[in-house]
Amino acid sequence: MSGDWSRRSVYRARSRRPRQWLALPLAALALAAVWVAVARGEGGDRVVYDRAAATAYADRWALTVNPHYWSSRDHDCANFVSQCVAAGGLRPVDVAGGWHDNGRAYPSLAWVNCEAQRRAWSGGGADSSPYIVASSSRLPGDWAAGDVVYLGNVTNGRPEWQHVIICVGKKRGHWLYDSHTVAYRRQPLSVWYPAHFSLIRFYHLADEVAYR
Repeated sequence: MSGDWSRRSVYRARSRRPRQWLALPLAALALAAVWVAVARGEGGDRVVYDRAAATAYADRWALTVNPHYWSSRDHDCANFVSQCVAAGGLRPVDVAGGWHDNGRAYPSLAWVNCEAQRRAWSGGGADSSPYIVASSSRLPGDWAAGDVVYLGNVTNGRPEWQHVIICVGKKRGHWLYDSHTVAYRRQPLSVWYPAHFSLIRFYHLADEVAYR
C-alpha cells in the first residue's frame, strides 16, 4: 500500500493533463481494495487462513493471557487455540454448538472445550465450510504452522480429548508448539506426547474457508 501512496507526487506533477489520465490508476486501486476485502472475507464469501498471523499471536500470548479475552487458570488450552486461529482470520461459526468468543465474558462451549471445538471445526454447517480438512494419528505430509493437535487419554474405557496445542513452526527439522493451561512456548511434541497423553490426533486446518 505504501508504494501506491508514494505516487501522489507523480500525479501532482502531471496535474495539467486531462483528469481522465487519473481514472485508470484510481480504478486499479479500487479493484485492489475489493480483492483484498474478499480475500479477507470482508463482505465476501471466503477467508484465507493467515497462518503467520495465527502463529505470531500464539508466540505473543503463549506465556501470558490476553486481557481482552476470557481466560481460565485450569482449563485454557482450547480458549488459547481459538484465539490463535481467530487471529489468523477465521470467522466464528454460528451454527448449533457455535464457535465464538464474548470478549471478557464466558464464550461459547466450542471456544473453550476441546471436544466441542473439534466438532464445531470439523462439522461445519449452514454458515460455514469445515475448518478441519484432514486428520490423522500420524503427522501428515502437508503439516504446517497454524495446524493443531488434539491430545487425550482413555477414560472409563472411552477416548477423551483433553488438550489441544497449536503448531508454530520448525527448529532444526522439528515442529514446535505453543499451549495454555500449562503455558509453553515453542516446545517439541514430546513435552505432551506420550509423556502425559496416550491419544493423539493431528488436524490440518483449511488454507481457505468458504462462507455462504
